[in-house]
Amino acid sequence: MIRLRGWDPVMGMNLRNARIARHNSSAAIRLVNDKHATKEALAAVGAPTSPTLALLRSRREIAALDWDGLPDTWALKPNQSLGGNGILLAFGRRRLNWTSSSGKRITRELVADQLRRILDGDFSPRPTDWALFEPLIRAHPDLARLSHQGLPDIRVICDRDRPRLAMLRLPTRFSGGRANLHQKAIGAAVDLSTGRITHALVGKEPTETHPDTGARLIGATVPHWPEVLDAARRCAAATGLHYLGADIVVDADRGPLILEVNARPGLQIQNVTGHGLMAPTTPPRRPR
Repeated sequence: MIRLRGWDPVMGMNLRNARIARHNSSAAIRLVNDKHATKEALAAVGAPTSPTLALLRSRREIAALDWDGLPDTWALKPNQSLGGNGILLAFGRRRLNWTSSSGKRITRELVADQLRRILDGDFSPRPTDWALFEPLIRAHPDLARLSHQGLPDIRVICDRDRPRLAMLRLPTRFSGGRANLHQKAIGAAVDLSTGRITHALVGKEPTETHPDTGARLIGATVPHWPEVLDAARRCAAATGLHYLGADIVVDADRGPLILEVNARPGLQIQNVTGHGLMAPTTPPRRPR
């Protein structure tokens, strides 16, 4: 155990790995590494997650794909990718094609090529993979105004069904619209009881406003916060993990959706929140 800022007991990497080995079974870890299987497990316990529009398991299924049946907007994802690699997003339709967020044309040929790369395992730790089409998620306006393009998300660390720490991750121009802290996205500490942002970091530098949008971060509240925590609480029962990181987005129309369940969540959340995962915490109040 080490201490953060001289006072707060922090979980180090060795202790985190020991906890994962002790509490997270190999079967549960395999489950959450499979996006499609995870979504089915979440749906079985009533946890909110994005539906699957189409699932392709082989190259033969590309030829049989109902192109006209795809909606105007969608997200194409590898089933077992790492770090968000291999994702293709369509923001609108233009005749037989789609358009990217910048208005660039996305042709059927381009989509078919991306499908082949996904199925061939180009973005997966395994030699082959599956491809999923999902509805495109659009950030809740209260979060969109805090962010620079991209999709902000909430990481909640849970010990079984007990949320321990939470942070909001906000894309920046420097992060290329991604909510990855190591690419200089903003990490904003979220109070578990209220859903309010208490402080924020860009890298190691504190900030009260978004460097690109100028939006004030401190004091802003994550919308649908009780529902966000309820979604995070359901992940342990759905997956069998006892220590996990729930990545949740708040869609403009559908509210909180579980984007991913992580069996090996990173430790940067301790630096962002100023609280260590070894410190005792008071469970957030459940809504009446």
